Amino acid sequence: MKLRVVLFLALAACSGTGASLPGVSSGSSVNPAVVAPKRFDVDLFVRGTDRRYNPDPIEAHGHFIFVAYQNATGPTGTGGNSTIVQYDSHGSFVRSVKVPGRCDGMRWNPYTNVMWITVNEDANSSMFTWDPTSNALTHYTFSSASHGGGYDDLAFSGGQAFIAASNPHLTFHGINKGPAVVSVVLSGTTAEVTPILYGNAKATDIPTGRTVTLNLTDPDSMTVAPDGDVLLVSQADGEIVYLHGAGSPSQAVSRLLVGTQLDDISYATKKAGLLYVVDKDKNLVYAIKGSFRLGNLYTEAPSDSGVHGFVGIVSQSNGSINPLITGFKSPTGLIFVPSRR
Repeated sequence: MKLRVVLFLALAACSGTGASLPGVSSGSSVNPAVVAPKRFDVDLFVRGTDRRYNPDPIEAHGHFIFVAYQNATGPTGTGGNSTIVQYDSHGSFVRSVKVPGRCDGMRWNPYTNVMWITVNEDANSSMFTWDPTSNALTHYTFSSASHGGGYDDLAFSGGQAFIAASNPHLTFHGINKGPAVVSVVLSGTTAEVTPILYGNAKATDIPTGRTVTLNLTDPDSMTVAPDGDVLLVSQADGEIVYLHGAGSPSQAVSRLLVGTQLDDISYATKKAGLLYVVDKDKNLVYAIKGSFRLGNLYTEAPSDSGVHGFVGIVSQSNGSINPLITGFKSPTGLIFVPSRR
């Protein structure tokens, strides 16, 4: 499957000159190697600064885009603060907040209308809620980290909140027997977690229909499908796990092997919209405008992937990935924002 990714990437790289970025002036220092099909315009949305750098999570709410800059923080909480910046739709600064530790998960809670933020994905994790209107930042400690690591990305579906249990401790034989996804309820200053998916759970392999035993060693990014399914990327394992009826008694689990490491995933929920891509190592955020196919699942491959530096489309039937836009250095944040028209 990885060979198929390489082939697609080679074809994509040959399809353009990489001489310029549509929508970006010729004098711009934006990465000139980014190549996109003619139906897309790739514009610079925002550029980090020497005080706000290493962008990663990105989220949208209303007319605003939120970017979390990890700055010099480490995955266990060393190195100071992350900075979360709220931008308007034109990329103009609105406000910011500093969060202690490394922000690696950030999602808008549609049920309470505040931002949920997780910090320190490898260890010493905690979480915050942030109300951009009042700028109130509230800290919560997790009730448990029985998997031995930290907590990462978040998803909201069916009236519930879910978080990826990242960096799990493995058995001597390299098996994750701990939680891979938990549900979360806030109580006082505690984030009460309940496991809903274990790292060695049974699942249905999507291409073959066979029952397999998972070994989720790197739970990472999450998203929600248009039908409400919760998706988890187990990054180092090169697979996507689908939770149908997540957290319910009828929860069903399936998995899709994709053949390389992925970071964020996001569905196109309209034909018209903007795909925002964070290139962490370039300290840039791009806005990609064009014609999208409704229901496509978009993804990106960061610098530690076997085939890296592209945004592509995942085949949800067999796991192959068709690179669509190439030339990024390390794309790590991704979100699709549908057009309001």
